Amino acid sequence: MQNKKRAKQIKAFLDKKIGLRKYKILSMGFDASSRKYFRVVEKDGTTKVLVDDEGCKNHSKEFIMVAKFLLKNGIRAPKILAHDLRNGLMLIEDFGESDFAKVANGKNDKELLQKAVDVLVKLHKVRNFPACAKYMDEKVILDNFALFTDWYIPACLGHKLEEEKRAEFFRLVTKLLPQALKLPETLVLWDYHVNNVMYPKDSKEAAIIDFQDAMRGPGLYDLASLLEDERRNIPQDVAQELKDYYFRAMGNLSHNDFEAGYAYMALLRHMRVLGRFTTLITVTRKPTYAAYVPHGLELLRQSLKNPLFAEIKKWMDENFAESNWQIPQDKNITKAFVLAAGRGTRMRELTKTRAKPMVEVVGKKLMDYGMDLLRNAQIKNAVVNVCYKKSGVKRHLAQLKDFNIVISEEKELLETGGGIKKALKYFANEPMFVINADNILIDDGHKSIIRQMIDVWDDKKYDMLLLLCDIKNVYGDHPKHGDYKIKAEKCIRNKELSPDKEFRYIYVGVALLHPRLFAGIKEKKFSLRVLFDKAEESGRLGFLLSDRREFLVGSPEAVAETERMLKN
Repeated sequence: MQNKKRAKQIKAFLDKKIGLRKYKILSMGFDASSRKYFRVVEKDGTTKVLVDDEGCKNHSKEFIMVAKFLLKNGIRAPKILAHDLRNGLMLIEDFGESDFAKVANGKNDKELLQKAVDVLVKLHKVRNFPACAKYMDEKVILDNFALFTDWYIPACLGHKLEEEKRAEFFRLVTKLLPQALKLPETLVLWDYHVNNVMYPKDSKEAAIIDFQDAMRGPGLYDLASLLEDERRNIPQDVAQELKDYYFRAMGNLSHNDFEAGYAYMALLRHMRVLGRFTTLITVTRKPTYAAYVPHGLELLRQSLKNPLFAEIKKWMDENFAESNWQIPQDKNITKAFVLAAGRGTRMRELTKTRAKPMVEVVGKKLMDYGMDLLRNAQIKNAVVNVCYKKSGVKRHLAQLKDFNIVISEEKELLETGGGIKKALKYFANEPMFVINADNILIDDGHKSIIRQMIDVWDDKKYDMLLLLCDIKNVYGDHPKHGDYKIKAEKCIRNKELSPDKEFRYIYVGVALLHPRLFAGIKEKKFSLRVLFDKAEESGRLGFLLSDRREFLVGSPEAVAETERMLKN
């Protein structure tokens, strides 16, 4: 079990709500979500499946509604035996070890797949929907293409797509979108692949699991997911034969519309899945999904041969050629240092009784804006230094239950560099983020700014990476000059505080650095600027240009201006 508290919740669920007294619980592993599965074995050998959705993030209520809908329409799905939605627990029917991978033997693959296609035929002839099924509309489709442009491509290139190139990609896929929406609307199960198709011994038909994200829209997405599955190499001739079998069984489709719709859904499937596998490998750190990427790329390669996608293929050749395709790598950047020790003397009366990070802006503490940057990127391990009015900071940090926080206390202020040096033992010589706890960056783009920095980070090339913002996008304490200029892809610090407009970029209090930068520094108290300059002089200082709005909040006047702007 995950922890003692969770184990007690599960025991109470099984003992009190279901009346099970003598049983054992066996782990069944996990899937692409945060759910965990356990087999509950009773004394007489009867088994049930316990679904553990701790945190209640995986739509258990929708799972129950869709399961009832499927069963009502003659489609085999697990019966819901008991549930406690408030605590994210369900007990469902166990289909045993009967998924496609366990039952297939090389000789019966086509027969098993045809049974899975039969499920789709039966489902797609149903013309009503469960109440929870939202529309798989244009926004949903384009958002899922964005997994490819915003996650997979940057993980391979080491930088995000330029905005005009990204916009051109979406113009092309949007232009073809009507082809996908011509066909009759059906229920889209969304994760209908071989791992989610079961073949119980007590049934001649296939059964299905994992459908809580079901939508109403182009059902051919599910057919493409099944026949062109990244997890299993299904021969093209078998896939084509079963695709034709589905078309004949439906009986009411235009062949041209069917072929075009299927091709578009297959392209969406492969691009979406490559992006999703990227997040699983690099964010949730599930490296097993890396093994599926090569086959996913081969399926994408085959999809792009379709003349329907000639313009998209041309865009790919020009902006993301096959020579750049690779398996995404987990860069093992999971920790951050949050600077929260200072008083902020320019804040005057606002910091007489509290540390600067505890000052509120629009009802939210300055520190929480910085923690949100980490939260958005799912960086949960943080060391926070405290000194001035430290008790208030520590009390606040104790309330942040979604972080693993270590407090680094300073008897006297060690400045930004010295504070980090004191806490280096917590970072095991691995790259870490450094976040100022008193600036506000509005992280409202396509992908979190922290994750964009991880895309750019190259351990062989950089010792430090700075987040820089164009001075025109900086509000609050308006800087009189910029901190850096960019020349020949290098950032050069404005050491002379020159008003030259060439120095147009401001450091916005977010950096990614490697602890090796501290080698040879004997001082206990020093500024991070020492490390900035050290990295620059060695040619190992990188940068990411932010397209977000930044508020430098170092005075009461800046607090007032920031509140005015954010309230609007």
